Amino acid sequence: MVFHNPTAGANGSEKEAILSALKLAGIQAGYFSVKKPDWEKALGKSADLIVAAGGDGTIGKIMRAMPDRSVPVAILPLGTANNVARSLGIAGTPQELVETWKIEHTFPLNLGAIKGIDNDTFFLESFGVGLFGEFLRQADKGKKAEGADNLRKGRELLQRLLKDAKPIALDLTIDGKAVRGEFVGVEILNIPFTGPGLPLSPKADAGDGKLDAVCFKYDQRKELIEWLEAPHEAPPPALIRQGEKIELSWQKAPHRVDDKCFNTKAEAMHIAKLECDAKPVHVIVPVKHPAQKRTEERIKDE
Repeated sequence: MVFHNPTAGANGSEKEAILSALKLAGIQAGYFSVKKPDWEKALGKSADLIVAAGGDGTIGKIMRAMPDRSVPVAILPLGTANNVARSLGIAGTPQELVETWKIEHTFPLNLGAIKGIDNDTFFLESFGVGLFGEFLRQADKGKKAEGADNLRKGRELLQRLLKDAKPIALDLTIDGKAVRGEFVGVEILNIPFTGPGLPLSPKADAGDGKLDAVCFKYDQRKELIEWLEAPHEAPPPALIRQGEKIELSWQKAPHRVDDKCFNTKAEAMHIAKLECDAKPVHVIVPVKHPAQKRTEERIKDE
């Protein structure tokens, strides 16, 4: 079954193009638009494969709603940042990707489970307090740019927010160990990439059952602004800690769950408890063609 956001991307993202690409690989699939009401009911139908076609928001929406996580999921990244696909080494057009799929060649992707705020829920990309929550709130106000320009403008917005950021008192407990201080934000994630294509936690392993807490210290704002100019050249200037169970408390700051921002009551104390959910999503990762493997071997040799 194909679950598709028809408003995501531009090249090769129309319904007919996706279905034609699947036929190229000998896959016959029913089609469901996530923009239609009641699309989630189709996830309850029996299927050998679920194809999630869209950006990070769509991929997360589909995975969170899956009643049976034993069904393998194939991702067609059609968004701008495509952080989930980037983190799993998935890149290319639908036509390029479908022929690299093998249903048994999967990676166990852990969703993050959140308890303590509003309704208990899951996150795929990240749970954050402060900087990235404010980033999402501000980004929603402007006209969305396309492609690489969208990523560039997103990073520029983060730089502007950092210049005017106020310190946030955050208390974290990571596997029983306390982390306290004044920060501009914290991101709890299970994959390396988030936001406008940023490798916030380069060593994160999406299938190891652990979460990475990336804490941005208030007194390192200048370094973080500079890092945003070339984020792929070095790890971010941040305090990074890993753990199986993370508890986070804060006041006077917005929080975010994936691509949704929530404004919290200013004076209230908020507490979130996070860990990886016990049931992973089994994501199909591409099987490389021998020609690609030979190219990689030559690069290593040189």
